[in-house]
Amino acid sequence: MGIESAARNPEFQRLIRLQTEAFANSTPYHSLELLDGTEIAGLIPVANLRARLNAWPLPHDLRGKRVLDIGAASGWNSFECERRGAEVVAIDCVEYEELIAVKRMRDSKVEYVIAEIEEITPERFGFFDYVLFFGVFYHLRHPLLALENVCAVTRGMAFIESYVIDDAPDPERCYMEFYETGELGGQIDNWCGPTLSCLMAMARAAGFARVDFMYAEARRGGVLAQRRWESFALAAGAKPPFLCSALNNRHDDIVFQLRKDEYVVLAFFDDGNLTRDDVFVEIDRLGVPSIAMLKHPAGHWQVNVKVPPGLGPGDHDVRVGTKRGGFSETVRIRMLPTGAERRYGATPFIREVVRVDAPQLVLVENKRDHSTLFRGYRSEMLAVRFTHGEEGPLDLSKVQLSMDGNPWPLLSVERPEPGCWQINAKLTGLAGGRHELRLRTAASPFSESVMIESDPMF
Repeated sequence: MGIESAARNPEFQRLIRLQTEAFANSTPYHSLELLDGTEIAGLIPVANLRARLNAWPLPHDLRGKRVLDIGAASGWNSFECERRGAEVVAIDCVEYEELIAVKRMRDSKVEYVIAEIEEITPERFGFFDYVLFFGVFYHLRHPLLALENVCAVTRGMAFIESYVIDDAPDPERCYMEFYETGELGGQIDNWCGPTLSCLMAMARAAGFARVDFMYAEARRGGVLAQRRWESFALAAGAKPPFLCSALNNRHDDIVFQLRKDEYVVLAFFDDGNLTRDDVFVEIDRLGVPSIAMLKHPAGHWQVNVKVPPGLGPGDHDVRVGTKRGGFSETVRIRMLPTGAERRYGATPFIREVVRVDAPQLVLVENKRDHSTLFRGYRSEMLAVRFTHGEEGPLDLSKVQLSMDGNPWPLLSVERPEPGCWQINAKLTGLAGGRHELRLRTAASPFSESVMIESDPMF
């Protein structure tokens, strides 16, 4: 049996009409307070507004913190966060005259911006410790995209409240009603009604690491969305995972493009009996929820995560952790600027003074069939496994592959096991015949040569 929709409930529609009439009569949505204690009566009393805000884990001392109030309406939440010491940005899609008037009377420094949810980006507004997202979600035509924008600017917590169609999270009821016209209270800007489980799932899908149910009352539901994992006690003697690589699932390299739907595939070793709930991925120390995890027959684990919103152009540190052993060392991925083509993600080799011996090649193979013959198939990839005497980690700037005496581009550098490294490369466009392959690091001479063969099908 499905849930009976509250959107068509006569009492709910009556309340919506009362709100609409109040706005038409210029009654403020929020009651507002002046510095001398004077209260300007609005549709929602101050006591109710204060009780709602106090229900969230928002500190009473916000000095040194930034708060974003999305859907600020009359502005009570914005002014209260400023009173607690925060730097506040208040955003709404329409201008509320009472907010402007009270801002002037309070000599408030709240930054008031008229903008749509799609315009909220880190490039424009920066990042925030706390984001208030009250009563906006169900008004949006693109709710998941909106949650991604909220996540992109959040560095701590987001407080999300929405109209919901049930009164408790239920994993069996993870769906959302869609309102084409005025089905929800007769308002044409009410587009959707999620279940609480759907709202929580969408917040995780948007990139929040942790999402907790807070409350549900009178068809309003609140969920707490956080960017960081909770701390956990490590098991005595347990070792952290050994992270081999973090690659783009489409291209098998470390390059990602902004505004694209791309996913990071992490390969790691861990001797635990893991489930998805035991594994924690971080990018730049912010948690990223995993989508899928499996253990390969070769013995390593794989976990997939979506590239989270809010990553700017440049290199970013990725690591994986478990409850037992803590976090691995980091590897890096690269985000390209918006609109940049993938070829601009190439990393130049940076030569250093030779101070260590040449790498020792352990394995050279076509990863598709474990041979040294390449036919030009899409699924083929050259893997060269080696050891070297250089201290510290290797990356694309510190390894160079030579093919017939000429540099050949690399996709990635990874660690298949402790003490061993591997480079991966596509051999697209390689002419037929035998080819001499050599490898060097930034501080070493070239290795001895190994021969591979190319017999292109096309």
